[in-house]
Amino acid sequence: MGSMVHSVRFKLLAAFGLCLALLLATGVFGVMGLIRLNSNMADAYTGNTLPIVQLGELRAAQLDARLQLRRAQLVKDDPAQVRAFVEALRKDMDKINSSWKKYFPASITSEEERRIANKFNEALPQFNANVNDAVSALQAGHADAVVQITDRQSAANIEMGDLIEQDIAINVAQAKDFAADSDATYHRILVWAIVLVCAGFAVGVGMCWYLLRAISRPLSRAVNVANDIAGGKLENGIVVDTQGEFGELLVALRKMDEQLTETVRGIKVSAESVTVASKEIAAGNIDLSSRTEQQAASLEETASSMTQLTETVKQNAENAAQADALASNASTIAQAGNVAVQAMVGTIDQISTSSGKISEITGLIEGIAFQTNILALNAAVEAARAGEQGRGFAVVASEVRTLAQRSASAAKEIKGLIGASVAVVQAGSQQAAEVGETMAEVKEAIRRVSEIVTEIAAASAEQSRGIEQVNQAVVQMDEVTQQNAALVEQAAAAAQSLEEQATTLRRAVSVFRMGNGTGAAFA
Repeated sequence: MGSMVHSVRFKLLAAFGLCLALLLATGVFGVMGLIRLNSNMADAYTGNTLPIVQLGELRAAQLDARLQLRRAQLVKDDPAQVRAFVEALRKDMDKINSSWKKYFPASITSEEERRIANKFNEALPQFNANVNDAVSALQAGHADAVVQITDRQSAANIEMGDLIEQDIAINVAQAKDFAADSDATYHRILVWAIVLVCAGFAVGVGMCWYLLRAISRPLSRAVNVANDIAGGKLENGIVVDTQGEFGELLVALRKMDEQLTETVRGIKVSAESVTVASKEIAAGNIDLSSRTEQQAASLEETASSMTQLTETVKQNAENAAQADALASNASTIAQAGNVAVQAMVGTIDQISTSSGKISEITGLIEGIAFQTNILALNAAVEAARAGEQGRGFAVVASEVRTLAQRSASAAKEIKGLIGASVAVVQAGSQQAAEVGETMAEVKEAIRRVSEIVTEIAAASAEQSRGIEQVNQAVVQMDEVTQQNAALVEQAAAAAQSLEEQATTLRRAVSVFRMGNGTGAAFA
């Protein structure tokens, strides 16, 4: 609890908490006053102002109704004017009843006001009945009855007017009470606001002075210690004699001073070690550079040999590709020959088909000639029976028979020739089929040769690509070796730079002064 009281957080929270409490109190009093004022205004409006307006409208309508009734009596001989005044009277009566319904009983706020309002409410029905009777008498032309009704209602009108005035006076008095209460509330809030503001100002000034003393002094000590460390002074022997966050800050600065002292001593030792190591790295880089140059020379010779081998393999691949192209051309020619043979076989088949059809036609002719011969023979027999009358017909029949025999003989010869042709054509078709099979075998052999040549070309191309990749790898190894040589030189330069930076680091560390007043001496 004691350390908490001395903390800056507690001091700030206490100062700001007190100021906020005063501010909150001021706000609470202000809000309460505003609520009271708003309540007074609302009560004055709804409980007094509106009833006064409603009662005023009612009183005005009552007076106007009496006036309209008097006017109607004066012009009783003019029905048109009577109707006009009666209509105005009815509007006044409607206004009286509507205003009374708005006022009673919703706007009544006190027992005295309720007592007076009850009297008026009891007299209102009789007032409405008297007015209605007067209107009926006017419309019927009974002037004497209107006068009697008016005289009878006169005292009631005066009493009702007095009741309305009493209610208005009660509401006016209540409104004055609300105004007086609001004025008192205003002055009370004003006084409390002035008191609280003055108290808040005094408390704020006092807490400000206290916080300046409680914060600025220990903070100045911490700043001085930090400036000493920033200036290179170490082992300051910081004494912590304060509590709270600033005491913790001084403790942290003391630890930083101690750890920084140890760090500077370690950096000095490490800088000396880096200097020795950088010299050894430089010597090793020189030896590595010599070996890298020898390796680069050997890789250049290997790359030259691989280049020659690559050219030879490329030439073999090109020759294989040419052989593949020739084999493909021969395959194409064989394919064309096979197509031609197939076309010839088709043509021979067509010839064989046509010869068969001709043979069928020849057989038909031979049959026709045979039938013609039979018919001629029958005609000769019939002519012999006819005697002299059929002699001429017999001669014709003889000639026809001779032609039929000659046609049959020619048809036999054509049939024989066609049969011989068909035999020859079938032999040629069989030979053409054998030639087509031979061409197909030749094509298959050429295709196999083409596949083998293609495989040889592909293998040569793959071998060429593999040798090119090996050649590229050798070239890349040569480039990498050259880069390694360059990196070795850069590493040597970096080692030299590292040695120089280690020297610079040792000089920089020498800026810090230890507790005995001496610096971290540069060796």
